[in-house]
Amino acid sequence: MAFSARNGDTEGLLSEAARTGLHLTGISPAPGGFTARCSAWRYLSLARFARKRRVHLHIQKKTGLFFALRPYFRRRGLWGGLLLFVPLLLWSRGLVWAVDVSSLTAGQQARALAVLRENIQLVPGAVVTQEKLTAGEYALLQSGEFSWASLNFLDGRLVIEAAEAKPVPDIAAGTLYGIRAKTAGTVVSANLVSGTMLVVPRQAVEKGQGLIGTARAEQDGTLIFQPAAGSVRAQFEWEFAEDVPLTVAAKQLTGNTTVQRKLFFAGQEISLPSFLAPTESSVSVTRHIQPEFLGLTLPVSIEETTFHEQTETSVHSSEDEAKALARLHGLQALKKDYPDAEFVAQKVDVTTESDTLHYRAVYTIIADICG
Repeated sequence: MAFSARNGDTEGLLSEAARTGLHLTGISPAPGGFTARCSAWRYLSLARFARKRRVHLHIQKKTGLFFALRPYFRRRGLWGGLLLFVPLLLWSRGLVWAVDVSSLTAGQQARALAVLRENIQLVPGAVVTQEKLTAGEYALLQSGEFSWASLNFLDGRLVIEAAEAKPVPDIAAGTLYGIRAKTAGTVVSANLVSGTMLVVPRQAVEKGQGLIGTARAEQDGTLIFQPAAGSVRAQFEWEFAEDVPLTVAAKQLTGNTTVQRKLFFAGQEISLPSFLAPTESSVSVTRHIQPEFLGLTLPVSIEETTFHEQTETSVHSSEDEAKALARLHGLQALKKDYPDAEFVAQKVDVTTESDTLHYRAVYTIIADICG
């Protein structure tokens, strides 16, 4: 601390301080005495020497960590909060602070977190037990996307590791009852994986006709049975028809929204107050947020559901728009029936009658007809 010494025997004070090893720094003369610095814990000894020599000491500035923290020593709430914070921090080590899914792809991360959230509520802020970790591993395996899964938890950090499930080999997907044609057509190519091929290219086949058998005869007449597996691609016609009304009643967004939030912490679900109630016709979008404070993720999860208000109105479409919509529906249906279809030709017939568009399309395609 910095102080000033005036009046009395100031020279004797300096001599006494030097004799007793009381170290003073920054000594400079001043009117009636001097100014200097000394350690705070040696100031009481210096004050005793000053009283003997009738020297008046005046503290000018207090420096150091002790004096910087001294105003906080009298704040009982601060120390009470610190005493409460330490055990709370130790207890919260059993909560999920952060989730590590870096070993998974972006899509796998979203699906894995959704499985854990919907099945066992294992989200940031949840209390973790060994039973929950085991249940989470089984939930990931039962989703069918992963062949192996592991959940590890330590000091607030949940690590999710999983291996993608491999597709079943084609040979294992064979059938013991033979493969038949699910539609009539002309065979273009055949690929035999297992069993006996019963058709050849350029052969016309009927619906239900056998394509791949499960038995073949050896030279001595012995029958050998194998699962029937493979593909037979054929050319055939596929038809789609749909009636599309030009005026329909549809719901459109009004722009008004209502937000509802739920807080998940320590296994508890708390609904936060919302001033507006959503309408029955509203469409909802839900997202999950983990709050942060100064870059530190908190062991809390917030489920935010936004309700977008809708109103029913009449929407009129032009013939071109209705035709494009019908064509889209036709291609979607074709994709569902024959995902590997190749287009050869198409014939489209469109008529409009009584505010309704009649759409009919006939596609000549090449696709796998094994059923």
